[in-house]
Amino acid sequence: MSQHSHPPSTSSWHRSVDERLCLIADGLSDYDDTPRNSLPTKDSTPLGQKLPGLGPLLRDYLDPDVTVKSTDFHKRLLRVFRESEYDSAYEKCLERLNADERDRVEKFVADDKPLEEVSDGFDMSVSLGVREHLQDLTGVSGFQVSSSGVQAVQFPAATGANGTESVHLEARSFTPVDVDGLTGDDTLDALHKNGLLHNFIRKLKDMFSGHKKESNVIVYENVPFKNWGMVVDYIPHYTCIPSSVAGVQHIVRFARDHDMSVRCAGFRHSWAPIFGRQGQITISLLSLAEATRIPNFTAMSKALPEWLFRKTELQTLEVVSGTPRVKGNVLVRIGASATNEQLRRWCIENNKYSYPLNVIMVEMTVGGTNAPICHGAGRRHQTLSDLVRKVEYVDCNGKLQAVDDPRLLRAAAGCFGLMGVVTHLTLEFEPMSYALMKPEKIPVLRAVPPPDDMAMDKIPPALRLPNWAPEQRAADIKRFEELATNGFYSEWFWFPYSDLCWVNCWDVTADPSGTEDYPSNAQTFFMFISQFTMNVLQNAKILNELVEKLHMDEAAVTLISKAAMFTLPAWDEPVKTYLPDALHFQRGIQNVRVLDVEVEIPLQPSETDPSKPDYAVVRRAWWDAILTCYAHSSKGCPQRMPLEMRIMGDSDIVMAPQKGNKLGTCAIEVLTLEAAKNFWVPYAEEVVGKWLSYCDRGGKKINTRPHWAKQWDGINVDGKPWVEKMKGEDYRLEKEEFKELLAEIGRKHGWSLKDLKRRFSNDFFDAFYFDNI
Repeated sequence: MSQHSHPPSTSSWHRSVDERLCLIADGLSDYDDTPRNSLPTKDSTPLGQKLPGLGPLLRDYLDPDVTVKSTDFHKRLLRVFRESEYDSAYEKCLERLNADERDRVEKFVADDKPLEEVSDGFDMSVSLGVREHLQDLTGVSGFQVSSSGVQAVQFPAATGANGTESVHLEARSFTPVDVDGLTGDDTLDALHKNGLLHNFIRKLKDMFSGHKKESNVIVYENVPFKNWGMVVDYIPHYTCIPSSVAGVQHIVRFARDHDMSVRCAGFRHSWAPIFGRQGQITISLLSLAEATRIPNFTAMSKALPEWLFRKTELQTLEVVSGTPRVKGNVLVRIGASATNEQLRRWCIENNKYSYPLNVIMVEMTVGGTNAPICHGAGRRHQTLSDLVRKVEYVDCNGKLQAVDDPRLLRAAAGCFGLMGVVTHLTLEFEPMSYALMKPEKIPVLRAVPPPDDMAMDKIPPALRLPNWAPEQRAADIKRFEELATNGFYSEWFWFPYSDLCWVNCWDVTADPSGTEDYPSNAQTFFMFISQFTMNVLQNAKILNELVEKLHMDEAAVTLISKAAMFTLPAWDEPVKTYLPDALHFQRGIQNVRVLDVEVEIPLQPSETDPSKPDYAVVRRAWWDAILTCYAHSSKGCPQRMPLEMRIMGDSDIVMAPQKGNKLGTCAIEVLTLEAAKNFWVPYAEEVVGKWLSYCDRGGKKINTRPHWAKQWDGINVDGKPWVEKMKGEDYRLEKEEFKELLAEIGRKHGWSLKDLKRRFSNDFFDAFYFDNI
């Protein structure tokens, strides 16, 4: 490993986590130590005083006679930055929270209140990213158009005690507007002067005229759009929030009449260029104002919060008649605006049926997870789009249409919003089952053993096990392959430079006895605290001084990884919980903004039995990523969040990256914190280059493809944009089949591919699918 240039005394290549923590503690222990001349500090204050309490915390953790609980580790770690007079990360992160969250964090950290007391009644609100989006509405006038007329809507700004501005949602005002006579108060100056906006509002009002059922559309003009990953931004001319199918139809008809394009967005949790166009129309399928107005967003209480009883037509959740493909299953009709959190609660409240797979995050709309073909884990499971049995959508003429032909659903159920605005999806659910969760923390070598041809001298000494006998290695390989092949859910996490992997593999039972809610209120709050800790650590500039003083690039990442691993549970006995709770085991992860690159690697056939998967390529992909992470430990540590891997099935959806993987798929990804974005792309390209280099036994390149919702735009492969490979090789045949199926649907419903390009495409999709149209 000649790429490693760290001094042996501090390098993560040679030193375990605890050894590095010991070095950090030693470096902070001498309060009279004056920083070296090379240290870029403004004064001679000892670093131990700038990070008060960090040294004692680490020494207590390392002392075998002292027990430091995970909650105490986070509490004391946060207290270091709260009490530091040389770093403001804690204060700035605290300012981003709402009043209730700030109060609870301060009670936990400063007042030393126990977790159980501080978490009592805690309801995790919407993510920080959504709140930032709401700031764009501060002081901006919108207009609510309905069958009752037009009202000007304002969300006045409120200044908090700390001087920060926030959206004062409870004080929003509604002012009646006569758009024909342009009468109203002074807030209508913009409407008077803006003929285009006035025309849009007036035509929507005319479209709603005569509606018996109350529905509305809220319209904003020129509100900046940014996706969650902060890699896509533009300014749509109109941002529309409809509450009904009729509202969606009116928006699309206006777009048709004025030759504008329409794209949808929910929580915007994607890194890909799949959103709207500059100067066109964005439909928000998430009523941000309503979702934030009531705080009970991810609370664990089974009692449904009041706002869920006021669901719009686009948040429907209901069992419907029909014939499922599997006997005993049911069909559930779901509004595209319904969130995973609403769906989770609905399943647990009814305790009859559940989705068998989903993404981890609850803060996503069902439409948003379906459109880019998202997935869960477990080799028996396909993608979320494979569960779809019917798609209801508003077409480019503003007509409500439906697709339920299984052959056509192979395109319609994973169409990226190109077919139209999806309003409802009917999914096939299974009878409720109960997960037997038993997460483990296992030495890295044993969790996913390296490939057989990888010599031990290629493995970091920090990860080697002196007594790892061949018999134990064989047993570990067998166990890994058993979990990957047969587990209902199979997932592995490795945080950078950690000695241990977090293994989250489990099965289910139909027996409900002894079922527990997971996570509990206290566990949910601790997850919130851990995410707050991640944000403090990634924004704490004082840690740069720690890195320089110790000549240890990995110092800050070591603290981040240790804090993260401390948060994740490991149990001696299984915990039985509802399947949806196990699928969404980690709450609030959207509060830590990351960059994320994921690929789907086809599992290869076993040489002895081609009907069974061989995991040699999987183990190589895992270890190639780990070794690349170590190789960059002296180059700014670009990977600062975990390497994650899930084993899943194939897919019947035409544009799914798992399509054709009959033996299953290895979904593997690397993540980093936003603070490392300047180092990220070259590093991600190196990891992806290794993952795309694998060949089958015949020497042919394996068809490894990226997750559509993750980061592939702006990434080069073999010196060329990755998207060129996706278009010219990975999906060369599939994109033609996809268009043929869409065209067949269009012939039935009265539209053409040219119509789709004009109405529902964007710059990326124009180039990828419609370049010859």
